[in-house]
Amino acid sequence: MASSPRALTVICHPPVENTMTKMCIFIQLLLFLSPVCGQLKVAYDSPSVIMTCRDAQAYCRHNYTDLATVRNKQENEHFIDYGWIGLYREDAASPWKWSQGDEIATFTMWDTNEPNAQGNCVFKNNGKWIASDCDKERYFTCCTDPLVLVKENKTWEEALDHCRSLDRVNTNNPTFSYWNHRYDLVTLISPFDHTYARERAQEATTDEVGQFATLYLY
Repeated sequence: MASSPRALTVICHPPVENTMTKMCIFIQLLLFLSPVCGQLKVAYDSPSVIMTCRDAQAYCRHNYTDLATVRNKQENEHFIDYGWIGLYREDAASPWKWSQGDEIATFTMWDTNEPNAQGNCVFKNNGKWIASDCDKERYFTCCTDPLVLVKENKTWEEALDHCRSLDRVNTNNPTFSYWNHRYDLVTLISPFDHTYARERAQEATTDEVGQFATLYLY
């Protein structure tokens, strides 16, 4: 496939294994708001341990993707567990950001009289968010996000190389070359996949997103 001269924002995704034949096409993804549903939802898990927010972040990044990111009301209702989430700020004058990707928070669910001036990390309690001292030990919620949005302008080939450079899995000649990569350009198969990718693409800084659409031949 010839390289596109146009710069694109990139969505990366773990590769699909055990495919027999893959035909890749390049399409433009129209950006519009859609509900989150289908097979590519973020998965949440709450380990039965208590940690400081920093230690919880390290634990989540090692075993999952990161501390939980909550982008809308539906995601906030998706898990009811008490504990740290990934929202933080550097100091009282800084914006609230998510640990995953350091993206500025555009959705919040603060409890009454929150956020307070002392807390720079956030925990969830009964669906509401409370700012707290980051060094306190609490339960926490991790998330596994199947998509990684790269907010950089790249050509198609640069995007492909970038995705495949993220957390390489096996450099010792795996059975299939694409198993060597934890991430690849996103594979969208079902309408639900397209819906979720469209919502994530709202975070893009350009008006196009590069992607793989995969057709399986048996």
